[in-house]
Amino acid sequence: MFDEKRALEYIASCDDVEKVRSIARKTNGKYDGIERAALRRVVALESKGTPGTVEYDCWQMILAVEEIRRQVRGRKSPMNRLRPKIEREGERAALEYLALHESDGFREVLEYGLPELSAEAIVIRHGEPTFSAKALRSARERLENAGFDPDQNARN
Repeated sequence: MFDEKRALEYIASCDDVEKVRSIARKTNGKYDGIERAALRRVVALESKGTPGTVEYDCWQMILAVEEIRRQVRGRKSPMNRLRPKIEREGERAALEYLALHESDGFREVLEYGLPELSAEAIVIRHGEPTFSAKALRSARERLENAGFDPDQNARN
């Protein structure tokens, strides 16, 4: 029998990304709480930058989408269009673009139950002057249309 409590405790204390992923795989889709905890731990361990910054939040979003895809598809699936955009233009420009253009990643984090990790929530969280008024309106509207409270989901 699988011990959910022990698995959650292990995930919270583990600093080895592959061991955390292994726990999530062993649940075989039966323990959503463990899979979400593992995803959050992997994202926290691999994120770049300083917590609370646009850079950090952007990488949390990217890593969350990639980890969701890994859990769903069973293989690595990087965001191959967004990563080069970040290299060329930076995290702020990439998030602004995503707020103005709905992405597969937006739908994936919502379906997984993590709207706070969407680019839209990040844009709202950081607000003006970091992001344009147009991007803020678009992000807010997209979250509302998907049935989520933009203000609640913009909090970390």
